[in-house]
Amino acid sequence: MNARRVDGLRVALVYPPYGPVKNEPGIKTVKENYGIFPSLSLLYVAGILERAGAEVLFIDAHAEGLSLDETVARLQAFGPSYIGYTITTYLFFQTLDWIKAIKARTGTPTIVGGVHLSIYPRETLTHEAIDYAVTGEAELSLPNLLHALENRRDLRDVKGIAFRVGGSTQEGGEVVVTPTEKTIDVDDVPFPARRLIDNSLYYSFISKYKNFTCFITSRGCPYKCIFCEQGSKAFRARSPKNVVDELELCVNEFGIRELDFFDSSFTIRKDRVIEICEEINRRKLDIVWAARTRVDCITKDVLSAMRRAGCARIYYGVESGNREILKVLKKSTSLELVKRVVRETREEGIDTFGYFMLGNPYETPATIRQTIRLAIDMDLDYAQFSKVTPMPATEMYTMMLEETGRDYWREFVLNPHDELVPRPRCTMTDAEIQRWTRIAYLRFYYRPEMIKRQLSRVKSVDELRRSAETAWQMIKNVELGEDSAGMEVVG
Repeated sequence: MNARRVDGLRVALVYPPYGPVKNEPGIKTVKENYGIFPSLSLLYVAGILERAGAEVLFIDAHAEGLSLDETVARLQAFGPSYIGYTITTYLFFQTLDWIKAIKARTGTPTIVGGVHLSIYPRETLTHEAIDYAVTGEAELSLPNLLHALENRRDLRDVKGIAFRVGGSTQEGGEVVVTPTEKTIDVDDVPFPARRLIDNSLYYSFISKYKNFTCFITSRGCPYKCIFCEQGSKAFRARSPKNVVDELELCVNEFGIRELDFFDSSFTIRKDRVIEICEEINRRKLDIVWAARTRVDCITKDVLSAMRRAGCARIYYGVESGNREILKVLKKSTSLELVKRVVRETREEGIDTFGYFMLGNPYETPATIRQTIRLAIDMDLDYAQFSKVTPMPATEMYTMMLEETGRDYWREFVLNPHDELVPRPRCTMTDAEIQRWTRIAYLRFYYRPEMIKRQLSRVKSVDELRRSAETAWQMIKNVELGEDSAGMEVVG
């Protein structure tokens, strides 16, 4: 890799707190109780910066519960030359609120990154609190941007960035977006700089051990599900040795005992997964872990290898209990295969977690009932029911654009609004889908056999209290219809 050095440069990375908003897949009650996860993307950025010679301050204001004043105090004590953030589209204005406030207090130039910037770079740079953006992968672009800034070089020569020239866009300034950098070797990427955070702060609602973290072993996906942007990116997998080297570092240096693999489909290459599992066992790494995948990417030998290496839970993207909807979503699977793989996973002693979506194209109350019935009949250990939200850079969003002629997310980034993004080819109202999502949770989790199972797993009074509070919020809000989350700003 040909990244420039930025020795001695001080850069701060800030992960602001966030709360529920409209147009996100989860419902408010679930999101508030789902867990706290480290920002893996910002931790990768920290590793990239440190390898380039920078001194990095990492502030996770969300996990630490920091106020704006406390965050600014840390930044002022550190004295960074630049402050970096990661941005997601649906949380854009929650993040921007913090960016504006910190910029006003410190005057420090702001750099942003994330998948969002590859979609809406020009719209994002209309906001004057944001100075520069990394529009692709940061491994080369970010160090090269910082080197050019520090040495007053022409930014047009730096690939994979966006910036303004000629002042603000409101006063006639122009946003320049340079061509993206070449594809990198994912084995050449530095590990996330977990040493910069307190790993004991993180958990998921079903994790059992501290310290907990999340983990990525690949980028992109070869499948073309219409609701996911990962299918637009080439699949690149890290080597088993590279993966287990990072796992060993997590265990030995940071005391990690449990982790979630956040790959969109961990078992796409089955031989690679088996090799990773064998290497975990060879190095005697005592870890508990979970992974996300598809039922058509699983075999019995893979399940056996995963279980022996510490896999305690698999998250399956099931999405719907209706065959025709699965075809529309381009899920190349059958309900029979879903049922068989879930059964075999449980027989192997691995917990099963099903992801489901409500509000799909051609969704009706009848098809939602099919989805809820499938989740219950398979006797899954856990299930997540999400409202369909067409996200940018997905085929589903293209379907919505064709139906409405409006780029809702582009309008949102340019100017905050509280409109719901329409669901293509779905005549159900958002209030109906919201209500059915809550009903799905209640029917799945609060039936007698599931209550008994969950109580048997409770390890502490605090965990029992959280479960009871979540249940009460669900029951209390089930008739409310539209989610109460709006455009509230965390800062």
